[in-house]
Amino acid sequence: MSADALRALWSLLRARATLRRLRTRADVERLQVRRLHRQLARMARTIPFYAPYAGRPFEEWPVVDKASALAAFGQMNAHGVTTEAAWTAAEAGLREGNGSGRIGCLTVGTSTGTSGNRGLFLVSPAERARWLGAILAKALPDFPRRPHRVLVMLATANELYDTAARGRRLAFRFLDVRGGVVPHRAEIERFAPDVVVAPPKALRAMAEEGFAIAPALTFSGGEVMDPSDAAAVAARYGRMPGQIYQATEGFLGVSCSHGTLHLNEDAMLFEFEDVAPGHVTPIITDLLRTSQAMVRYRLNDVLVLGGPCPCGSPLRTVARVEGRADDVLSLPSASGKGPRVAVMPEAVRCAVMDADRSLADFRAVQTGSSTVLVRVPDGTPPDTASRVRASLEAALASLGARAEVEMATGIETRFDRKLRRVARAWQPA
Repeated sequence: MSADALRALWSLLRARATLRRLRTRADVERLQVRRLHRQLARMARTIPFYAPYAGRPFEEWPVVDKASALAAFGQMNAHGVTTEAAWTAAEAGLREGNGSGRIGCLTVGTSTGTSGNRGLFLVSPAERARWLGAILAKALPDFPRRPHRVLVMLATANELYDTAARGRRLAFRFLDVRGGVVPHRAEIERFAPDVVVAPPKALRAMAEEGFAIAPALTFSGGEVMDPSDAAAVAARYGRMPGQIYQATEGFLGVSCSHGTLHLNEDAMLFEFEDVAPGHVTPIITDLLRTSQAMVRYRLNDVLVLGGPCPCGSPLRTVARVEGRADDVLSLPSASGKGPRVAVMPEAVRCAVMDADRSLADFRAVQTGSSTVLVRVPDGTPPDTASRVRASLEAALASLGARAEVEMATGIETRFDRKLRRVARAWQPA
């Protein structure tokens, strides 16, 4: 067994041992306090950016976001890697088709930049192993007792996936999804995966194209999973897909056997900012990462938190990942007075899809201060389009918002970028 595989197996066993000890919410919070105390001391000692905060209460440590963390990248990693060196290594890896670069033993990668800004990340071999072990411990609870054939389809490969490919009881195949799934059909069917991890649009495409595979488990990753995508996948494979909630910033959560998304609170501390009634944005602190600081880092996601899960886990649940904060529509109030109204993507989705149950897909983009363009598939009857417009206008009015809803036909599903069914192209001055 390779050194990477041994590290990943050890990480898996440690993750499972930790999870077994977490029986109550108090157990989770005690673990977080202990790990946070140790992590803050380590960050102040090894990360130049945090040296001035040594010994200060956690609440006094600054909240950062992608832009500020990227601007201070050279001071926010423990290896003195400059921003320029990291970009050079990452882009060299992309040119060579590796998806990530190397600086010494460190993996250097980039995010896809959904919100318009690409991010940088550094990962050590030990952190790669910890990532893999944690995902295997939570997503595949019967591994390694039972071997698995895992297919991962994402936009870019990197050494995180190479680590997984080396285990003997884990047959692993990574495929680049940017060209779509149909060109890979023969290879996927020969591989015969029993676990598939892919963006929702790729899972749906494989289901609707009738690929001759029978995965026992499917997980969406890389994009928000729309209920219509989940229903199409479940209809084909007999089970609702789970979710792997992951970003440049780390492994954030995974669905349990009941299909509930649980946050990775044994390794991360989550704070939450209210962005609208019932909706929050997470601020994360990675309690174990050492190569690159991830302390009080505000994500750009909007979540709806959930309640207790029948599985009994004390880890906090997420009822829904709404999407990016950038995609929350900002519309004038119906009265024409007062502040603009924030409209969540889920409200738009429900209004459009509930207008006609035969509607299979849509795109809704805020194109102006008070303009929303809704696209429906080619061939959609005019009366369906009219019902969509009326339904969305009524839903917005019920939220106290006003918009001119324009309709168009023609939808393109591209695999070289993340699918955003609801988006905001307009930005306030």
